Amino acid sequence: MTEHETPEGLEAVAEAEVREADETLAQLERRVLEDDPDVTSEAIEQARAGRHFAGLRAEAARRKAEALREKQREKAREAAYAEARQILAETTDEDVRAAVEAAGEAMARLRETVRARNACRERALRVLQACPAVERRDPEVGHIRGTPMPVFPQLGHGLDNGKPLLWVGGKSLPLLDEDAVMDAARRMPAARDHEQARTEQAAVRERQVERDAGLYREDRAVFEELPARRRHAALERLGVDWQRYLDDREQPVSSGSLIR
Repeated sequence: MTEHETPEGLEAVAEAEVREADETLAQLERRVLEDDPDVTSEAIEQARAGRHFAGLRAEAARRKAEALREKQREKAREAAYAEARQILAETTDEDVRAAVEAAGEAMARLRETVRARNACRERALRVLQACPAVERRDPEVGHIRGTPMPVFPQLGHGLDNGKPLLWVGGKSLPLLDEDAVMDAARRMPAARDHEQARTEQAAVRERQVERDAGLYREDRAVFEELPARRRHAALERLGVDWQRYLDDREQPVSSGSLIR
């Protein structure tokens, strides 16, 4: 078996030899039946022996072909195993564990940052509360219509329903909810995926509107087959009034073409 032999090629050659042997034997047998005196029993036996030998060679070829196929399958398996191992090595469980650890450390830093921010808020509030020169400024309850809106301190303190509040930039600066901030961080990857999907969908819609607008300009008959929502979006892009377009469609069509 040479390097360039294929299973199909081996089987094809063997099957051709069998067909040739069959045809040789069949021809001799027909000549005997036709009373041809030139055909001897030795010739018939020789043809039968040739057919038997061709059958053995065909069986040998099938075995060689199957062995070659198995070798090809083994080669394909090893190539697939090697490629799969290479792919699996790109990102391993170790990488995931390292990423989980890094994310955990980042979440721990986030928690500490939230707590530090809230502690700073409390310290700043106590400083302002302790200073007699800083007047307390409580939020107003309700607002009388027609009167100026209240202006709150850029930095100060007050009470809201008996709870201390800190004014920063004219607004109340509350304590951060640690769990809410941590949840927001955990949801961020999914939120980014959602935003990316929305961006991609918007791009698809934009391309569709452009294509539909092109149909309005170039192939009005095809444009008229579009769903109403797509026609409406395309005409809006082109600055064509939708109601006027609908009114024009109701008009009689002249010269066998749509009104443009």
